[in-house]
Amino acid sequence: MRRRALALLAAGLGAAALWVATRRPLPVEGEPAEDPLRVRGALHVHTAASDGGRPALEVIEAARGAGLDFLVLTDHNGVAGKELEGYHGSLLVSAGTEISTSEGHVLAIGLEAPGYLFSGDGRDALEDVASLGGIAFAAHPDSPEPELRWAGGRLPGPWGLEVWNGDSQWRHAGWWRLARALAAYPFNPRRALLGALTRPGSLALWDELLAERDVPGVAGADAHGQFRLGEHVALPMPSYASSFGLVRNHVLLEEPPSGAAGPDLRRLVDALGRGRSYVSVDALAPGDGFYFHVAGPDRDWDMGETAAPGPELRARAGGPAPAGTELRLLRDGVVIEASGTALDVPVGGPGVYRVEAHVPGWPIPWIVSNPVYVFDAAAAARRHERAAMPAPPPEPPESVVIESFDPGSGFAAEHDESSGMPGEVVAPGSGPDASAAARLAFRLGTPGPGRPYTWCALVERAPRDLSGREGLLLRVRADGSYRFWVQVRDRNPDSADEGQEWWFASVRTSPEWRQVRLPFRRFRSINPASDGALDLDAIVGLVLLVDLGAAPPGAEGTIWIDDLRAY
Repeated sequence: MRRRALALLAAGLGAAALWVATRRPLPVEGEPAEDPLRVRGALHVHTAASDGGRPALEVIEAARGAGLDFLVLTDHNGVAGKELEGYHGSLLVSAGTEISTSEGHVLAIGLEAPGYLFSGDGRDALEDVASLGGIAFAAHPDSPEPELRWAGGRLPGPWGLEVWNGDSQWRHAGWWRLARALAAYPFNPRRALLGALTRPGSLALWDELLAERDVPGVAGADAHGQFRLGEHVALPMPSYASSFGLVRNHVLLEEPPSGAAGPDLRRLVDALGRGRSYVSVDALAPGDGFYFHVAGPDRDWDMGETAAPGPELRARAGGPAPAGTELRLLRDGVVIEASGTALDVPVGGPGVYRVEAHVPGWPIPWIVSNPVYVFDAAAAARRHERAAMPAPPPEPPESVVIESFDPGSGFAAEHDESSGMPGEVVAPGSGPDASAAARLAFRLGTPGPGRPYTWCALVERAPRDLSGREGLLLRVRADGSYRFWVQVRDRNPDSADEGQEWWFASVRTSPEWRQVRLPFRRFRSINPASDGALDLDAIVGLVLLVDLGAAPPGAEGTIWIDDLRAY
């Protein structure tokens, strides 16, 4: 019976493989839209610079072979491949990154390479991306893996969402779909992968976020060019070429590419950040000609734009589509109209309007549009405010001085043997008002045998009781843009670090003096023996630190700190 069952299973998989081998994308009928120029491409792509299977140049060639117009490389926690940015034939390549944070992963595109390492804090990451001129998207928000799932829904800033993610799709597919895809993959890779897709759970999260503010949505290929079976074993599938042909972002540009990489990259990133795009499962059917806009008596509003409510507004969608396609118009996440391959209906009132196109027999949407927003000026302003980075908070009305960094400071300079820094902590005349300030002049060494950590720090070892205080204030300036750690150490008898637990937060510097507020609730610990809380009545030390978690080996610079207070 077991042999029969295995034979039937093999026969079923073989038949499925044969059927898949003969499948091609569905033909489409209808006239494409006459609207702004479109480009199609992929983002969230890893190369051998992180955990991808092939070098960046080979990945770029795969994207060219797949007929993409743009490709955004996003290796982990560093902007690798900046030297490859620009045109490769007709393909425009951009280098971004995927940042790992305590709230999940942040996809960052269009940013300058930082001179520091990302801190691992979600709010820090969003602030860094904005300061570096980039656009942020929450990656794989519905991943079944808790450490990958996005938990930063309340973080501030104009970040968007991956409404479709390749990695999450495979994790949600289930063993039968994956087995079927694996059997069919050698015969028709794109069709095999298509059969494993399910409706993204992130669409429901997207609608929740859209109820509060504008949120641009994108598809993330999350392409690695390999499937890892262990630390040293990987299957070369799904290939980059098959990933690039599966689900694509179609972006509406306001003017044709100029051929100059810099301006064209900026226009592309700006369009993605504004939501001037839609997602299409091109392995099911080509989605190049889709359109959706809200039409008024004098003008049209495309995806990502906001129209003022009015009695003459109409929602229009269509374009070439497979036979039997149904267009569904959603307002605030609820289907309010459904039509064939063309939709032209009155807009019923304020709300967030988006379109999904569904092909008969498929459980997934073929096309998911970004929204057109219909709100009056006051509502639009409130939505914009919710999506903005908050202004720096005012100085608390009451605080106590911990260290003014006058001569006789309680802080001392410490570093590992491979690193270097001056022994004098206080630098007279370097403060914001020409007073004294602390100087953290660092030159990080290189790790080596018996020396896994390199660091430079200003350290105070003194007991303090900060009960009733909410956080720390300090003034900071540097000769460049860096990140450094502020550590607060408390007693924890279970800790292996001399009975101390180290709680830390990160500070980004700039060439101008600015005041930084660090609430104690933002301090975190990675101690496996953590007692779960920073005990403010049991402080045993304060540390200002640059290490390999903040800067690469060999990094050097100077940071000035003044007027350290508790509020």
